[in-house]
Amino acid sequence: LPLPPSAGPRPFAAMAAMPIAVETTINLADHGVNAQAFKFGVLTMESDKYLSVKDTGADGSSQVVVVDMHNGNAVSRKPMKAEASLMNTADNIMALKGSTDGQPGHFVQVFNLDSKEKLGVFQSPANIVFWRWIAPRMLALVTDKEVLHWDLATANSAPSTAFARAGKLAEAGTQVISYAANSQLSWCLLTAISTADGGKTIDGHMQLYSVEKKQQQMLDGHAGAFGNVMVVDGAAPAGLFCFTERKQGTLVTKLHV
Repeated sequence: LPLPPSAGPRPFAAMAAMPIAVETTINLADHGVNAQAFKFGVLTMESDKYLSVKDTGADGSSQVVVVDMHNGNAVSRKPMKAEASLMNTADNIMALKGSTDGQPGHFVQVFNLDSKEKLGVFQSPANIVFWRWIAPRMLALVTDKEVLHWDLATANSAPSTAFARAGKLAEAGTQVISYAANSQLSWCLLTAISTADGGKTIDGHMQLYSVEKKQQQMLDGHAGAFGNVMVVDGAAPAGLFCFTERKQGTLVTKLHV
């Protein structure tokens, strides 16, 4: 109904002028995914192509639910006992993480679901606390002590150490929430959070690492990203790094580019 002239400000009119429109793409609950699966580390979305959920079937069996958002949100279910799954950013490739009874650490298996080919298997003696695809064939694995890069474009390859976690990110009780690398894989950013007051405030910690110089810089903040931007017409794109900074003990947030 139209508002009378005395009804005051009209927030919906202002919202209509916003440049970003937010709408629901898929409701996972409508597809039988348990609400308990809607949490960090269980539901993953590496790109706008695939969404993956480690779920439990109606009969109590373990399964992985994959949503292909480039194919009309087609939903597929695969019976798997893995603890977590991670779909590739571009191709129908799935990484699975799990543990073996009586053996420390985690194992990771990577499969091409189209060709039914196993691309790699790795047994980590340490727990893998975070993982992410940083390139179409490069999988990053973060353990309690270090960051590993696994080049799956090379047959029978094994992950290699990229760098060791340092500073606050090397301390127990710090939770890794993100990892990123630039397109040349020459700069890496590991992001984690911690709390010193029982959760009243959440402190952010970032480790910016140069692969070429093998040096790092510690930053206070909760998020960062790499990108490429065209600065001069006809020239190659320039590398871009941006991050939000919030010093511990303050409420002031700054954006650096």
